[in-house]
Amino acid sequence: MFTKIFFKIQLFWFYLKKHLIFVSIFFLLLISYFIFRQQIISFSQLPIWHPEIIGLQGRYTIDNLPPEITKKLSSGLTTINENQKPINSFLVKDVDIENDSKDYIFTLNQDIRWSSGKKFTSYDINYQIPGIEITPISENVVKITTNDYFSPLLSLLSKPLIKKNFDGLGEYLVSDITYQEGYIKTLNLKPKNKTKKNIKYRFYLNDQDLIHAYKIGNVDIIKINSLPQEFNNWNKTKITKDIETDQKYTAIFINTQKISSKQIRQALAYATPKPKDKNERCLGPVSPNSWAYNPKVKEYNLNHTRAKELFKDEKLDTLKITVNDRQLLNLAEEIKNSWEQTFGFPVVINIENQINLENYDVLLTYGAITQDPDQYLFWHSTQTNTNITKINNARIDKLLEEGRQQNDQIERKKIYQEFQTFLLEESPAIFLSYPTVYTITRSK
Repeated sequence: MFTKIFFKIQLFWFYLKKHLIFVSIFFLLLISYFIFRQQIISFSQLPIWHPEIIGLQGRYTIDNLPPEITKKLSSGLTTINENQKPINSFLVKDVDIENDSKDYIFTLNQDIRWSSGKKFTSYDINYQIPGIEITPISENVVKITTNDYFSPLLSLLSKPLIKKNFDGLGEYLVSDITYQEGYIKTLNLKPKNKTKKNIKYRFYLNDQDLIHAYKIGNVDIIKINSLPQEFNNWNKTKITKDIETDQKYTAIFINTQKISSKQIRQALAYATPKPKDKNERCLGPVSPNSWAYNPKVKEYNLNHTRAKELFKDEKLDTLKITVNDRQLLNLAEEIKNSWEQTFGFPVVINIENQINLENYDVLLTYGAITQDPDQYLFWHSTQTNTNITKINNARIDKLLEEGRQQNDQIERKKIYQEFQTFLLEESPAIFLSYPTVYTITRSK
């Protein structure tokens, strides 16, 4: 018995001596782990090891992804600075404007590659913009020609260039994507710079689903327009409030074919409640960050007396407010009460998913803010599909036409500021507010 035990001890000792270096390393690592255990755990929780999981509200396809994603995936020939002026992006070395501002000659920077590894050349530029022609002159030079003066062109060229399968030129590439009922359900982005963390987007149909996803831990960051009271008491939750003035605005669009009297439209504007926060208040369709913004337009602050004065010789039997977003119902109710109190006629609120733009009275909804101050699509009388108010004003038409044909920015600013003045005087829309956005972030 003793001999067997002694033999096993000798065998173990022989094995230990033979593998002494490996055994020493093992014990050294084991001791180091216990000494630096907390530091190792903290390091494993650094952001680069965990993807940033962001929840977004909306239904998206490859063709209409939100700008915060497309800008990560790629770039256009231009980019928009903080004053909404187009400047050359990192793709462009230089641009020459010739032929009375109808030819734009872009010289591209070399050694830029798509996420797939293929070299980026002028033959890859495939913008689908009506009225322009794209002609590659060489691999690094491309000419973009307009049929007529078209000053918004450089702003339109800021749209990120993305090939099929999300092949882009930006800092991130798509590593995984899932779909549900034809819409994107999840989208994973992988950074080209390995020191940055992965980003995972999850998409939800409405704010309620988005908030629920945050509560159960499916996402770490969400953006919502209305803050539930309970979030103020949540631990490890950071709340940031911003007013976004570059994406959209809320307004009451008036069907000018049904309400043709400018005095009635102005009366409605004076009888409409407006936000008290000056930063939230919207005065027109041009962003206050734009170089062309006019802050001196008629504001139509709430004034029941002035509204009644304008309306005294007019007549309306009833008025229907159409809403296509349930989040605007409380605002619609507030407007309804104010109009009924001021004018005495009944106001009805209708919720419609598919709005008949040929047969509405007033429409409470969102308007898009364009990067360039060009507003031709929305207010020119010839644009029957996008001019939803059907405003037909020769002075406004002329200013919109001149704005597109003028390349001198000082002159363009004068034109668009005058346009904003006349548009507010005609009151085809009652501009209300910019959205307040609460960013909810889970603290680690």
